[in-house]
Amino acid sequence: MDIILIEVPVPSMGATVNELTLIDLKVQAGSAISKGQKIAELESDKSVFEFEAPCDGTIDSILCKAGDIIPSGAPFMRIQTTDTTQAHLKVSGAPVFTTKPAQAPLAPAAIATSTAAAATSAPAPLASAPAAKSGPQWTPRAVKIAQDAGLDPSTLSNIEATGPGGRVSGDDITRYLETHKASTGSTQVASPAASCACTTKDAVLGFETVCIAGIGYAVPRNVMPNSEILKQFPDRTEEEMIKLTGIRERRHAAEDETATDLAAIASEHALRQAGISASELDGVILATLIPDQPVPSMASRLAQRLGVPHPLAFDLNAACSGWLYALEVGRAFIRSGTAKRILVVTAELLSRITNPKDKETAFLFGDGAGAAVLTDAPGGHRLHRMALSGDADNYAAIQRTGGGAIKPMPHPGGHDRDHFYLQMDGAAVFKAAVVAFSREIIDTLQRHNLKPEDIAWIVPHQANERILKAVSKRVGIPYEKFIVTIAKYGNTSAASVSMALGYAAEEGIFTPGDKIIFCSVGAGLTFAGGLLVW
Repeated sequence: MDIILIEVPVPSMGATVNELTLIDLKVQAGSAISKGQKIAELESDKSVFEFEAPCDGTIDSILCKAGDIIPSGAPFMRIQTTDTTQAHLKVSGAPVFTTKPAQAPLAPAAIATSTAAAATSAPAPLASAPAAKSGPQWTPRAVKIAQDAGLDPSTLSNIEATGPGGRVSGDDITRYLETHKASTGSTQVASPAASCACTTKDAVLGFETVCIAGIGYAVPRNVMPNSEILKQFPDRTEEEMIKLTGIRERRHAAEDETATDLAAIASEHALRQAGISASELDGVILATLIPDQPVPSMASRLAQRLGVPHPLAFDLNAACSGWLYALEVGRAFIRSGTAKRILVVTAELLSRITNPKDKETAFLFGDGAGAAVLTDAPGGHRLHRMALSGDADNYAAIQRTGGGAIKPMPHPGGHDRDHFYLQMDGAAVFKAAVVAFSREIIDTLQRHNLKPEDIAWIVPHQANERILKAVSKRVGIPYEKFIVTIAKYGNTSAASVSMALGYAAEEGIFTPGDKIIFCSVGAGLTFAGGLLVW
């Protein structure tokens, strides 16, 4: 039987869809496939679908890599097959092979260079606390909670692991203990991160760095699960929402809870870890897209509440990139001599501006806050320059048009209420985010002469789990090295990077010298990324 070489195109998803994002490949050159087998996952216009093999055969070569944005109809992969129904896809001029009895498996052609670049070996096991036998690793915080409860972590099994890099986290063991009626102490509104006093030296210390001396984050008590939001959308399912976004729950502030409340808790944790009192601060920079009130700045309100006597204080709005923008402003102020100690904070109550009846955004957003104390001290966790940029051509991709000078208040009839909610072109944002996240990571590597294997962790904006997975494939850094908190906190805009950093630090997974890359994409569009050495 003759073997033909066919070239399979990227599927067309209709007249309005011109491009698709390749999220993941489940095969490689040389893989034997069966008709109907799921061999790739693609995203198109806010929907995810599995690409199935059109026939039996062997993958000859793959012409794109995970994370690529590919035009509909472009060449996708080549397959060697005996299925004559696919002859219309035969590669022009390709040789035809004839099978022989007991023939050895077909040798694949060399895979496309772009695919080889995306291939990565499994990461070496990261140092961690003891794990249950044959189970996942545990974070140091999880081990401590178990031991404080009188349990031996090595004897425990069947605990859901949702922590960084697939570890059992402190939240996981706390949930396990609560389920088993164990005493775990009082529940906290916010959890301080692990101590990060300036005691370590950075191997790539540079003149432009400053010290992050303390970190903190805070979340509301109220958990809002997908099941509650789904009550508005009987045509959608929990499985669909998790597949589209990776979000299982988020936190929503109570009616009497303010963004300043959360910012103060996160800031107090950061100050305590830094060993600095609020009265010693020179300034407060607060990133948010929804301050408690427009005037005066929320930074001034927070400074008054904390007891900062004579601060420089202002708010900054770069949307989801806000905290990284604020870090860079604070770093620059310290390097220029404007200040010696600056509190960089972010707090978002996105639940207040999310339309509960908009199926495209209702599931995405949550509330939270994060903070870091920057100082001019030597040593410690060294913050390098954040690279800031954007794409104003995509200005309209994420908007809230109401609440400003053009539309300061809703019309009495209420017909323009939607202007006061966040609105988003999900497809445009997805494509821009995959490219921008990847570029920020790659540019940071190049700026510091680093390789992907030099990076211990990526702490990204928590936009969408599918985006982060595509970025992982695109830059060649294993997804296990991405700090992902979106499942429990959703997208908290400017607060998400600070919260993810605080969460991971609290779990105790960072070790001195770890190279950590931040990256974010926000409305505007705004981009930010850079290096922190723990």
